Amino acid sequence: MSFSQQLAYHRTSSEPLQPVSQKGRRRVPSIDVLRGFVMVLIALDHTRDFFSAQIISVADPSRLTLPYFFTRWITHLCAPTFVFLSGLSVYLQASSGKSRAELSKLLLVRGCWLIILQFTVVYFVLIGPPGVGILQIIGAIGLSMLVLAVMVWLPLPSITAIGIAVVAGHNVFDTVHAEHLGHWSALWKIAHERGFISFHGRLLLSVVYPFAPWSGLMLLGYSFGQLWILPLRDRTRMTAWLGFSSIALFIVLRALHSYGDPNTWINYGPTERTVTSFLNVEKYPPSLQYVAITIGIVLLLLGWIDASLSTGRAPWLRTTLEVYGRAPLAYYIAHLALIHLLAIVTCAMTGHDWHRFATPLPYGSFIAGPPKGYGFSLPGVYVIWVVIILALYLPVKWYADYKRVHPEQWWLRYL
Repeated sequence: MSFSQQLAYHRTSSEPLQPVSQKGRRRVPSIDVLRGFVMVLIALDHTRDFFSAQIISVADPSRLTLPYFFTRWITHLCAPTFVFLSGLSVYLQASSGKSRAELSKLLLVRGCWLIILQFTVVYFVLIGPPGVGILQIIGAIGLSMLVLAVMVWLPLPSITAIGIAVVAGHNVFDTVHAEHLGHWSALWKIAHERGFISFHGRLLLSVVYPFAPWSGLMLLGYSFGQLWILPLRDRTRMTAWLGFSSIALFIVLRALHSYGDPNTWINYGPTERTVTSFLNVEKYPPSLQYVAITIGIVLLLLGWIDASLSTGRAPWLRTTLEVYGRAPLAYYIAHLALIHLLAIVTCAMTGHDWHRFATPLPYGSFIAGPPKGYGFSLPGVYVIWVVIILALYLPVKWYADYKRVHPEQWWLRYL
């Protein structure tokens, strides 16, 4: 099926796309490698959360030294990559033969499943005993899948337009705050504004990842799929062009103190503060400038990985990073459990109050900060991170291989 025919499909047909090739039904190595790369990065972010002696203010990380700032900043690539590749993967399933009805049902089931996991298993391995709920990236992906489950029924140009409008336009509403919306305040927080949701004075939910902007990014990932099924040379060229264009958009908007981020930057002269202030873009929720710089980098990485694997120039990527990308959800849960457990043991062995990491929100957990005197310098955090990544390699590889060998086990699709 040609590119124009596939566009026509989205405009006129409710029948499934015909497979682009037999390979369309298999995992795509370049996508798994990129996903594996950000899985490794997210372990660095969580290792820092549980083991660093340096408290990083999410509200103003620009006051950090460059090593600490970039340790935090590089992990900004993780969440956008997860969301964007989720949308791309759905499009690839459509191109391999699934009908819109099948896609919609799959997205509804997986979206609900991720939301359930967010408030049960993921909450336990990250926070500990039940307490105030927390809406993080897994829940935001689940809610975004529910949005995409509806959107897949629209023509592809409409999906693209809506995705662009949400990602580029949601900052218009930055001045709208939940406290001014009365009974709609809770819904507004879940959709667009980070904060706590209470009921009759009792805290119920901490919204860290308002889902609406993330759903727009997932729609763009789905729309990007139409380029990904092009021949190698065309798709790598288009991917690189989009990546450079996105980064250029960020630089222009940021340099002009223009639209697209609530955090303006300050020129302190040729100092570290200027660099960190310039790059300090808003993630909660993801601003246009945040998405532009992170997705720009992600697209350049994806293009390079795709070209390298297709020409056989970097086989080591498949024996290392791809392993973590073939079982992303299982790895995500396992790495949180391992990091949390090690933090409790380390805290206890060093004579500090380990209960901080086993106390429910809002009174404890790593979000409340480490116990006084606990934690390691940045080099120590990196050493612990490497140990955790190496420790998970064989278990994750075994599980990914098991999934591949046993496709008849339907439940494996959800882990």
